[in-house]
Amino acid sequence: MKIKVQDVLQDGMRLSLSSYSASQLRSMGIDGAIEGKLLITKQGDADLHIRGSISTRMILTCGRCLVPFGHPIKSEFYVDCTPAVKTSFGQEHRLYGEELNLHFYRGGLLDMDEIIENQLCLETPMVPLCQTDCPGLCPICGEKLNGEPHDCLKI
Repeated sequence: MKIKVQDVLQDGMRLSLSSYSASQLRSMGIDGAIEGKLLITKQGDADLHIRGSISTRMILTCGRCLVPFGHPIKSEFYVDCTPAVKTSFGQEHRLYGEELNLHFYRGGLLDMDEIIENQLCLETPMVPLCQTDCPGLCPICGEKLNGEPHDCLKI
């Protein structure tokens, strides 16, 4: 979903994600619809402020037993958007504090798919677990451990 910056009025733009098509995010493992609301307000002529909430369900793979499982994702966030300005030297800039919520757009178009994808990535656990006490896999035979004594050939 692309939004023209010029279409955002001074009193803001409200968006509901109930009809949002998550087809482009299927590679992230989205299982079902993405729900949420966004409020986009202008901050001057070209800068925008987005405050929103997103919720969905993702299919993740357990970091211990490698079994896929459903995991709810909820995010309340804000992002400040500003036009991308190329530096003459092309130098990198390290972001600090509030700059981490900064998003750059080009050509007067704000790509909401990119913002939504970023928020979902930030809420995805680094080591997803199907359950907090998941025993994982046997280090010898690779079978899923279920907490009971495990008989495998030990070499």
